[in-house]
Amino acid sequence: MDMQRLNDPQRAAVTHGDAPLLVLAGAGTGKTTVITYRIAHLLEERGVAPSRILAVTFTNKAAREMRERAGKLSGLNPGALDIGTFHGMCGRILRRHGERIGLSPSFVIYDQDDQLQLIRQCLQSLNLDPQSFTPQAIRHHLEHWKNSGETPDKAHASGLDIVAKKALDVYRLYEQTCLAANAVDFGDLLLHTVTLLEREPEVCATLQARWSHVLVDEYQDTNPVQYSIVKRLVTPTHSLTVVGDDDQSIYRWRGADVGNILRFERDFPGAELVRLEQNYRSTGIILDAANGVIAHNAARKGKTLYTRGGRGEKLHLCLYHSERDEGEGVGDLVQTALGRSVPASEIAILYRTNAQSRPIEDALRRRRVPYAIFGGVRFYDRREIKDALGYLRLLVNPRSDIDFLRVVNAPARGIGKTTLERLLEAARGSGVSLYQAATRVASGEVTLAGRANKGLVDFVVLMEQLRGLEGQEPLGRLLERVLEESGYLQALKNDETDDAADRIDNLAELVAALDEYVELDADASLAGFVEQASLATDVDGLQDDAGQVSLMTLHTAKGLEFTEVFLPGLEEGLFPHSRSLAERPALEEERRLCYVGLTRAKERLHLSAARVRSHFGEPRWSELSRFVAEIPGDLLALGDDLAAGTTTARAAHGAPAAAAHDEAYDSLDGSRYVEYFDTPQVMPAPAARGGSNGAEFVPGTRVFHASFGEGRVLDCEGSGPRQKLTIEFPGVGRKTIVARFVDKR
Repeated sequence: MDMQRLNDPQRAAVTHGDAPLLVLAGAGTGKTTVITYRIAHLLEERGVAPSRILAVTFTNKAAREMRERAGKLSGLNPGALDIGTFHGMCGRILRRHGERIGLSPSFVIYDQDDQLQLIRQCLQSLNLDPQSFTPQAIRHHLEHWKNSGETPDKAHASGLDIVAKKALDVYRLYEQTCLAANAVDFGDLLLHTVTLLEREPEVCATLQARWSHVLVDEYQDTNPVQYSIVKRLVTPTHSLTVVGDDDQSIYRWRGADVGNILRFERDFPGAELVRLEQNYRSTGIILDAANGVIAHNAARKGKTLYTRGGRGEKLHLCLYHSERDEGEGVGDLVQTALGRSVPASEIAILYRTNAQSRPIEDALRRRRVPYAIFGGVRFYDRREIKDALGYLRLLVNPRSDIDFLRVVNAPARGIGKTTLERLLEAARGSGVSLYQAATRVASGEVTLAGRANKGLVDFVVLMEQLRGLEGQEPLGRLLERVLEESGYLQALKNDETDDAADRIDNLAELVAALDEYVELDADASLAGFVEQASLATDVDGLQDDAGQVSLMTLHTAKGLEFTEVFLPGLEEGLFPHSRSLAERPALEEERRLCYVGLTRAKERLHLSAARVRSHFGEPRWSELSRFVAEIPGDLLALGDDLAAGTTTARAAHGAPAAAAHDEAYDSLDGSRYVEYFDTPQVMPAPAARGGSNGAEFVPGTRVFHASFGEGRVLDCEGSGPRQKLTIEFPGVGRKTIVARFVDKR
């Protein structure tokens, strides 16, 4: 095994003796290299049998990579190495010893859909209303208790939290039902293992004797129950090595406890610490920026990343008036990067919340830039967006049975399968649509077999009321009425989970998209918007063999790296998120998330923010994120000094504003820039694109639109940024569109 490629701290970690060892591995410092080399070192140099080594991590992909690399280094068959995930290890333990706590070896593992189905059954058995106590909210509480290592007899619910109190009742019944069915969910795999180790000392001793060397990857992501498993498997005679980075602990929301890594030396007496600080990924300026931000956290052990490579380019900072302008600016910069021959697969746009993707997706589609959403789905393919559009489509076309079936029970209205089957029979018998059949039921013209369903009648009344508002209300407000009066928005608010909050943000962004559509299309109509949204989901034409730009949340990006990275939405309340501002631990996790985002970039890093963002039709003025102020000012480039060779910032704010930015940073005091951004003012929108000059478009010009495809200009009206074009799109028809939102072919 060649140790020459390792630096001194890496070599010290690999050849370390048997005392407990914490390898504090900064971003891009070769964490996987160290852990796999250490396994190979134990096998080759110290003669440890493969069966005596246990290595655990968090994902099957990471475990597979560790197994293959360690096997290649040691010359062993990877299958002989006991390397896997926490859940996989616990599953094997329970299949061998689970009968001690009432599980037979043939137990089944429930996935998330199975979990929700069982929770619904428990709610029904306990006579609890699933609309007041949603299955998702109940599962949120169950997962919190399980991640904390709390069984039903140990879990506690505040008397002031009625949802938590009822969730505890569900938890007790849920676990009884699972045990009776010889089933476990993913949380049970860990929790039952802790119970087994606590109650059965003989089993615990057997497992302790099986392994002499235990290695834990991504230790900063362990939750209390995983920590308990490690503590019970490891004795003073064991060799324990944990590898992790306290500055990349970003999963507090799913139970991870950064305190596990911060307390390591106290929890395991005699422990030693090795810091890996030499970064092999990013330029010096990017690392200095990341160091500057993370230094503001108090809960950390402390380290400073550095590189022996070059300094690289300054971080590129742009401010925009609105999220739409930001999307256009990011789109322009992505095109610039592609023009420099940066592969699309080496470009990533990382955002704090999924709702931010919509204006960016629109901008990329307008530029025919292929992109892929990782760890999520495209904006218009998200469930809540499809539900909202389903309502709008049904308003436009009441004969659409697909849309009727999508929204008639969204949110739940107590309209059962039997009622829908009978309605379908009535519709087929009369040769009408499901909605038409439902209106006949509501009017008493048709009687379904059995008892009429009140929910069905209420749905028809709702839709007729909403239809009466079409043409009377601005389209954006009509969508808000749909979401409010249908009860859809309230159902999400009742959910009280982070996922529900993100879905509410997505719906707010859909309202913003509708407002934007009205502003840009002189012929705006509800039918036109739902058509445009439908076309936006058809992205087959954007696929190519050259790869795709990656769009993902910052949480999804952990562990990845890209040549060029964009971090949009750097505003207080968005990043750091408003839910984190009330307590220091949550705010420090947001800062760690920013650190993760910054260190994904290898060569170029673009930061941006919008002065105004729309939320359910209301403009919200923002302050620039504190994280920007925490980056040393001399590391940032603005205005005409941008390393990317673009004048996006100056176009976004006008020359005087851009000059004010440059002057603010001449003092190297980032706080002055925050003060500038917080000054109330109206910032000009970006300079118009293709249609900035009336002479640029004449009848007969061939153009391209992101949603409608290629077309031919029939007529031009006006000039400058608000020039309007009448365009004939084959297969679509005539559309009147603001010129700057089409490209000449």
